[in-house]
Amino acid sequence: MKVFSRRPIALLLLATGLCGLSAAQLSPKQKAENLESFELVWSTVRARHPDPKLNGLDWQAIHDSTRPAIEKAQSMPEVRSILVAMLAKLASSHYSIIPGDAYKEIDNRSPAATEPGPAQPAPVSPPSNPSGADKPEAGKPEESTPEESKIVRFGNLPEMRVTFESRVLPDGAGYIRFNEFLDPASIMPRFEAALKTFAKAPGVILDLRGNPGGIGVMAMGIAGFFIDKPGFKLGEMKTRDTTLKFMIFPRPETYAGPLAILIDAGSASTSEILAGGLQDLKRARIFGVRSAGAALPSDIVRLPNGDGFQFAEASYTSVGGKVLEGAGVTPDVVVNGTRETSLAGRDPVIEAAEAWIRSTHG
Repeated sequence: MKVFSRRPIALLLLATGLCGLSAAQLSPKQKAENLESFELVWSTVRARHPDPKLNGLDWQAIHDSTRPAIEKAQSMPEVRSILVAMLAKLASSHYSIIPGDAYKEIDNRSPAATEPGPAQPAPVSPPSNPSGADKPEAGKPEESTPEESKIVRFGNLPEMRVTFESRVLPDGAGYIRFNEFLDPASIMPRFEAALKTFAKAPGVILDLRGNPGGIGVMAMGIAGFFIDKPGFKLGEMKTRDTTLKFMIFPRPETYAGPLAILIDAGSASTSEILAGGLQDLKRARIFGVRSAGAALPSDIVRLPNGDGFQFAEASYTSVGGKVLEGAGVTPDVVVNGTRETSLAGRDPVIEAAEAWIRSTHG
C-alpha cells in the first residue's frame, strides 16, 4: 500500500504519551513478539530504504546495539520508544510506529457501533447534493458552508475521519477543502461536482492547510482537473530499482481559471506533491507558509506485536527538480494568520488568494 502521509507520526506521539501512564508488564509471549517485530522493522529498513547506503549508517551495528534494549524492555511504550530512537537515526520522514491501541478499537467494534460509511473505500454513489451541486451562482454569497464527513479505513492505516467542503465565496471564487487524501471513491466525485459548479467562477481556491497527505495517486487525479494537455507530470518517485513518473491525465472537462493553493506547516506528503508540482508547472499560485517537507512515498505493515510500522521506500523530486523532503514547498505569497485576525473572524490567507484572483481580472 503506497501512502504519502505523515499522520501516523501524530498518532504515535499521542498514543505513546497516553500508554506511558499505565504501562503493563510484558508477558513472555509479548516479549517474543516484540523481538520478532524489531527484527522485521530493522530488516525492512535495510531492504527497502531508498538509499542502499542508509545515509551512511552502520545498520548492522545499530541492530546489535538495539536488540539488547528490546530484550530488556518492560513495557510496550518502552519498546516503541526504543524503535523510534532507532528509526530517528535515519533522519527521514515517514518512519514511525503506530501503536496497536490505535487499531484495537477498530478491530473490536461491532458493525452496529460503526458510523455510516464503508470499512474499506469502495465505489459509492454521489449524494443528492454532492458538495455544492445546487449552490448559488458565482458572485452570490452562500448562507451556509456545509461540511461532509465520514469514517474510512484504508489498508493498514487506522480509521480516519475524512471531511470535504466546497462553497462559493462572497466575491464569486470557488473554495474547496478536504482534510486527507483518502477515500477517492467519495472525494473525487465531490471534487468534480464542485468544479462544475465553479465553471464560470473567477478563480478557485484549494485549501490544503493541515492536510497531511494520503494516497499519492490522488494528486495526479486532482491535477488533471486543472491541466488540459497531456504529457505533463508532477514529479518522479525513485525506489532502489525503478523510477515512477507522476503523470497528469487531463479530465474531459478542466478548469482553466486562476488556481490558488493554500498551504501551511501541516501540509505534507501528497499535499506537497500536488502544490509543488502545480507551482513548478506555473499552473497554481501558492499562498501561506512553507509546508512540512515530509514528502517520501511510504508503506505501512502490521507487526507481530500488533503495532503498525510506516516506512519510506522511495525518494521524490518535483517536476522542477526540487527535493521536497526536508525543504517543503515555499509559497509564492507568504502570509499567515494572527491571533488578532482569528479573533476578528478573518482568514488573511484566503483574503490574499481572493485579492490575487481579483487582480487577474483587471
